Amino acid sequence: MAERKELQEKILTYRILENRLEDLLKQREMVISKLIEIQNTLGSMDEIEKSKEEILFPIGAEAYTFGKVIDKNRIMVDVGANVILEKTLKEGKQILEKRKIEIENGLGEMQKEVAEMSAALEQLGPEIQNMNEEAEAG
Repeated sequence: MAERKELQEKILTYRILENRLEDLLKQREMVISKLIEIQNTLGSMDEIEKSKEEILFPIGAEAYTFGKVIDKNRIMVDVGANVILEKTLKEGKQILEKRKIEIENGLGEMQKEVAEMSAALEQLGPEIQNMNEEAEAG
């Protein structure tokens, strides 16, 4: 009877870990998307600095248009809490670089957590299987 309870607890733990890992993987994908978005924005800012005439501007859904930048030194940057402020291009890049580093650090922590959970699941799976086989045999 005690073995059956232990088996049920391990199965419950396995399911909880499995759900948590799935949620974490979804969250990681969103973080990676945000990181890519910031890297693309930084690339666009570099293009604005280098541009002489027209540059390509993304207008959404993988579509672009040519345009001219009226003032290469001013940019509008979301600084959080839905607040957008005018910054110099240099200040805007600094804000985004800082955000990029924060996201990369967070992503590193997520990767560690994913690895730990995966390892725990890999260990727990065979334990559950062995206990289940012993219960069926006994």
